[in-house]
Parts: sequence; structure tokens; C-alpha cells
Amino acid sequence: MPNPSPNFASTQWTLIWKAAAEDAGHGRPALGELIQRYWHPLYSFARQRGLGREDAEDATQEFLSGVVHGDLLGAVDPAKGKFRSFLLVAWKRFLIDDYRRRHTLRRGGDIKLFSVDFNMGERLWREAEPETEPDRLYTLCWARSLLDEVRRRLQSSYSSRDRDLLFTTLSPKLTETLAQSDYEELGGRLDLSPSAVKVALHRLRQRFGQTLRDVVLETLDDPSEIDAELAEMRSVLASHSAGLAEINASSEPESSPPAN
Repeated sequence: MPNPSPNFASTQWTLIWKAAAEDAGHGRPALGELIQRYWHPLYSFARQRGLGREDAEDATQEFLSGVVHGDLLGAVDPAKGKFRSFLLVAWKRFLIDDYRRRHTLRRGGDIKLFSVDFNMGERLWREAEPETEPDRLYTLCWARSLLDEVRRRLQSSYSSRDRDLLFTTLSPKLTETLAQSDYEELGGRLDLSPSAVKVALHRLRQRFGQTLRDVVLETLDDPSEIDAELAEMRSVLASHSAGLAEINASSEPESSPPAN
């Protein structure tokens, strides 16, 4: 695996390089963030390919264990493409070549190596369109995980400034077109003037857009791919209106905040 440039931005690839340099026997703690981001796409892909819930859970746990403790990271090279694409190819091979032996190996859902919420994963998988191709579902779950990370970072940013109420009140309005009466109602809840609410919502939308770009950039080796990656997210989220609306709203041309 190539060494990262000293000027290389802090991205998903730097996490992978750091993890590859860690002692596999100690579990490679740098991979924790990546596991949380990718376990759900991997699980949903397996379920969509026909694995039962118990087998899909065991397969996901065992595959991630192989990533953390095995040599998979040694074959990763950003020049060969996106990490999520590399991971999906490795996952397909695992399901075909290795996990086929599950009937003679460990069974019974007792492989508990990582703390992930498979109940949530199962619920989200069941919400997907039944005819969705497994590869597309994998990408959809990846896109949704990025949106979840954007929301988490925004909430953390507002909480750090004791503005939790402002965030929880305005974040559901990110994609809505509001009337003057809506701004007045929100202002009453926030003890702000309607014009101050307009400014705050405008800033939240701008921060969402910038945070989204930041999160997506972390998954890329080449920053010039950002617009293409966002376009792919819009495409795959077309069947998930809430997430798609957030991305579309965040990509609108920037304008000056509403006047007070």
C-alpha cells in the first residue's frame, strides 16, 4: 500500500492507511469509524441477495472481523478506485467463496464481534423497494449513512454552542418552503423574530451543504470527483425523497441571508 502524502487531506483513505499500519492482533481501532459507516450497506446487500437474517448478521460480523484482523487492507490502493467499490467486490467474493461454508462452521447468530444495531439494519432493509438491485441497495445505504453523519456533525456543532433547540426546531424545515406565518410560529417557539428565524434557517441550510461536501470529500481520493459523487448520491436517493430533498436543497446556489 502506498504511503500517504504529507499534504494528503484527512480522508477515509488516511484512516485506512492508519489502520493498515496498526497491529492486526490488537483489532485496528482506527477502523471503528469505517465499520460504523459500512456495516449497514454490507448487511443490506447480503439480505437483498437472499441470505436470511441470522446468516446475514453472522456473515457481516465475520467479514468485518476479517477486515480488522486480516490482510484485506494490504490490497487496498486508491488508484484502483473508490474504497466502497473495493469493499463491495471483496464482500461479494466473501459471500461466494467463504461464507458458503456457514452450514458447517459457526451458526446461530452467536458471532458478536462488533457493536452494531442489526435490528435497525433489518428495519431499514425492509423499508427498501423489494425490486432494488443488491448493488444499488448497497450504494443507497452508503448514501444514507453519509447523510446520517452530516446530521450528526451538525447536531454536535449546534450542541457545542448551546443551540440544541434551534437545531431540533429548524432541521425538519431544511427542505420546506415556509410562509410568513410559519416563520412567526417558529419565532414564537424560539423566542426570535421571524426575520431572525429566516437568517438562522438560511445559515443551517448553508452549513448542511458545506458539511455534506466535507463528509463526501472524506470518502474520495481525488477532490475533483466531488460533484460526480454528489450526483450519484442524488440519483440513488431518488427513491428516498427525504434524503434527496436535503441534498437538492443544499446544492442550491448560495445567496445572501434574508435581510433583518
